Amino acid sequence: MLIDISHCCAEHANEAIESLFAKAAGDPPGDGIWLPHESVFIQRLVELFTDRGLARISGIQAELSKWLEHTMHNPGPPQPKPAGGVRRWTKGEVALTKLYLETLPPDQFTLDDWTMVVDYLVQRYMPAEDLIEEAKWLAYRSSMMGRVQSRLDELSAAGADALLAAMPASVAAAQAKVGLTPAQAKMIEYGSLRCAENVVALADEARHALRRMVVDYQQALAMNDPTLRESLWSRMFDRFGDMNRDWRRIAITEAGENANQGLIASLPEGARVKRVEQYANACPFCRKIDGRVMTVVPDSSPEKDGDTMVWPGKTNIGRSAAPRKKTPEGLVDRLPSEMWWIAAGTQHPHCRGRWVVVQQDPVGDDPFDQWMAEALSKV
Repeated sequence: MLIDISHCCAEHANEAIESLFAKAAGDPPGDGIWLPHESVFIQRLVELFTDRGLARISGIQAELSKWLEHTMHNPGPPQPKPAGGVRRWTKGEVALTKLYLETLPPDQFTLDDWTMVVDYLVQRYMPAEDLIEEAKWLAYRSSMMGRVQSRLDELSAAGADALLAAMPASVAAAQAKVGLTPAQAKMIEYGSLRCAENVVALADEARHALRRMVVDYQQALAMNDPTLRESLWSRMFDRFGDMNRDWRRIAITEAGENANQGLIASLPEGARVKRVEQYANACPFCRKIDGRVMTVVPDSSPEKDGDTMVWPGKTNIGRSAAPRKKTPEGLVDRLPSEMWWIAAGTQHPHCRGRWVVVQQDPVGDDPFDQWMAEALSKV
């Protein structure tokens, strides 16, 4: 398929070009995204985060089906209509909305009531506060497992479970028990914010999409159009499948990003690390950088070489996977400074790349090593 963007302005043409390249790299086909992560250091975290998110999505899907089939009606005294809206609801507001919707006879539902059903379900199963806590949980623990990997060449699944079980409950507790360098603390903070933005955005996008679909479904019912109704039902089913994939993408990408950044932030200046990009559906860029050895430097280093060095916080944000861009003079090659380089974390969404430490100065005994030894002694 050919897409003609020659008549678009440079800004819109470049957005389209970048979107196509990013989509190709970050959205692998098939069911490969459900394979266990290749790094045993974060494999359990990815699965736990995935399972909890899919349970939330499944709850919305199952209950929405009941509302659409009118099996949620619970006859009782009519209740005043809650204010609703897109703001965050309290638990009391969620309960009052449920009571209002349950006692409202199905034949009295307006389109506004149906959109309130979607708002209620998202607020019940995916409230922003809970999603933010889930994001912090993943970011903190995956970053700490990156620190573990900076000390250990290998780790069994049982050992990873033991370390996760013994891990201090919070960033503050970790600071007190094992200590955190400024770089490590900064990477955890940044990772938590980024992951929280992603999961909250997923819930918001799902809410908007489901509201549109439910309204369309009710319109098909009013028109007595069974073909359109079945089509919309199928679209809703597909939408929940997309939500599952989106949640899995966040699990894989954020766990890998934070573990890799945590590892780099835990290594001393001059350490050498090798990039490993050996997994199904690795994109051409990632396959190209597999095996590359980089030198770790501080992010404050005045002479950083992006081709040979890696530092905490090094990302591909603001850089492009597309080799060319449109200008008023036509398509031109991008400068090296505009192109993707080897980031410290993941290279793009769904990336499963990781680091292996190949050389570093010996690390003296410290509280973190003592904590690891104690936790692993119980395996």
